[in-house]
Amino acid sequence: MSRVSRYNAVQEAGFSQRKISTMLNYSRNTVKKYYDAKMDDVCQKKTRESIFDPYYDDIIKSLQSGMSRTDTFNHIVSLGFTGRSRSGANSYMNQVAEQLQIDVQRYNSASPEVIKKRTAAQKQDYMKRSRIFKFLWMDEQLEHHQKEYLLTTFPVLGELYVAIQEFRQIFNERSLPFLHLFVDKFKHSELNPIASFTRGLENDIEAIENAVTSPFSNGFVEGTISKLKMKKRVMYGRSKTNLLASKMMYEPKV
Repeated sequence: MSRVSRYNAVQEAGFSQRKISTMLNYSRNTVKKYYDAKMDDVCQKKTRESIFDPYYDDIIKSLQSGMSRTDTFNHIVSLGFTGRSRSGANSYMNQVAEQLQIDVQRYNSASPEVIKKRTAAQKQDYMKRSRIFKFLWMDEQLEHHQKEYLLTTFPVLGELYVAIQEFRQIFNERSLPFLHLFVDKFKHSELNPIASFTRGLENDIEAIENAVTSPFSNGFVEGTISKLKMKKRVMYGRSKTNLLASKMMYEPKV
């Protein structure tokens, strides 16, 4: 049972405000607020009025006439608006434009040629650098036309993409021929980072071959060594070697 229905039931029984407060465990101020008021008025949710509401009609007329949001804001300021929140005004205008399907003019103060160029630029397909990185290194899929544009317009990205894919293929297939083909193909690459990386593989080719063919890895040891070194540094000047040994050895000798 809601607060209002409980209150109505107790009030109709003829109890006093003090008794109602005790029975329902409400404060006397709350009981007094509901006692003589109309329930619809008291329980109706109150919406907060925006400081832009008095200029609602003027904002609509300005936006529909083709004025930009900046010019519309300056217009309502000339009508007596005293607020300084430009971002709040833009948000309010965006809501109004979305509700009434108004095409907001963004570059009203610019020349028609500039407006045309900027509008055309907004329709271009834009990709952030982070998305290009995810495509190259994390295999995040792009639209076919986006992928084709990147790889053909920027040959450097195309070569980098091929190098990454072929290097992964070496370890996925565990193939030594793929390793040697990769080294021969990219050690003279025009991309200095790739060429330097490939020459490093060639200089240490025996270890790389073992890494490709062997199912074992010492990668987990790296994290363990870091933890052991951290314990050692924390204990400098605070304990003796016996405690250090008990913390670092699986079965310390007593």
